[in-house]
Amino acid sequence: MSYLGQAALKNSELKVFNVTSSTSATHTLSWNAPNEQSLFITINGVKQQDDAYTIAGTPTVVTLTDALVATDKMEVVGVLDIGEITVVGDNTVSTAKLSNSSVSTVKLGDGSVTEAKLLTTGTAIAGNYLDGTMAWAAIDSVPDLTTEGELYKNYKTFATTITIPVDADSNQGLIGPISFTGDVTITGDLTIW
Repeated sequence: MSYLGQAALKNSELKVFNVTSSTSATHTLSWNAPNEQSLFITINGVKQQDDAYTIAGTPTVVTLTDALVATDKMEVVGVLDIGEITVVGDNTVSTAKLSNSSVSTVKLGDGSVTEAKLLTTGTAIAGNYLDGTMAWAAIDSVPDLTTEGELYKNYKTFATTITIPVDADSNQGLIGPISFTGDVTITGDLTIW
């Protein structure tokens, strides 16, 4: 059965602010107080009534009806209401506090995942591709048509002399446009249709 009403207070729901050597009537807290009644203010150990000060702003600024004198010591204790959000400080969440799936693709900005973080092998250079084993591999620019039923398709221009072996009993073909600027030697039986 669920519990109705206010939950028990935790340390994070209590805030404390101390002032010494001040001669001002205004003091800025480090949190947002929901109302005057959520603050307990004492000056030199004497509790102040909530009509002895006002609050305003974000974060909350306490304005006393009279300014403090330099020898006064003021303590402000705040009780946050249920539902008030306590913001954690910068650089306070450790890796151990994050669950394995807590950082999603949406949270990653453009360019935040670099090649060095991918745990790849090989060399990432122009013309290489990342294969399924996370290894960088070069694209083979010379077709090898030796398996029956194989079809090679490439829109490259071959600028070097290449030899293409053709198996006598295979149905193979080259699909273009492919242009040759070097010598082409075809060995084996070849039928062009």
